[in-house]
Amino acid sequence: MSTFHLIDLISQAKAVQLLLRDKSAEEKIEWLSAHGSITLKPKQQQDERQCFWFESTIKVNCCFFLDDKEFVFLGDGTTFKARPTLEHEIRQAIKQTP
Repeated sequence: MSTFHLIDLISQAKAVQLLLRDKSAEEKIEWLSAHGSITLKPKQQQDERQCFWFESTIKVNCCFFLDDKEFVFLGDGTTFKARPTLEHEIRQAIKQTP
């Protein structure tokens, strides 16, 4: 795997999601830990999802949880998933065509 410089997880979310698409949730957390710091966010209720705080090496922060291996980011009044664009998916499919 080539070197990936993670500066801001939210702005690089689509690239990270693609890079880690075949990894388990544990492997994704391990990869992120190698590219910054991960802290478990304390749960307020027993049945809520485990959220994580991520801080990059240049101190850019975000909060996220994993839903079916996809990153779901939490912000001020918003939640969103990082998904590749259709254009990228088409390029990937073309590369895999014999």
